[in-house]
Amino acid sequence: MKKPVRRRSTPIMTSFSYKEPRLLEQCLTEQGTILTRLETGLSEKNQRRLAVAIKRARFLAMLPFTQTL
Repeated sequence: MKKPVRRRSTPIMTSFSYKEPRLLEQCLTEQGTILTRLETGLSEKNQRRLAVAIKRARFLAMLPFTQTL
């Protein structure tokens, strides 16, 4: 039996650049962790691109590694 196909909601964003930290912040939780694919509505390939962009922005101190509570 085939699994039912779930329709994804519209993705939060379509372009990923470490140079735009305000847009990348939309894909982070309050604690600073990256949202899952189900929450962002992205494909596996685009979720990896998003993660790489967030990690680059963190390395360059454009985004914090963790948020203060």
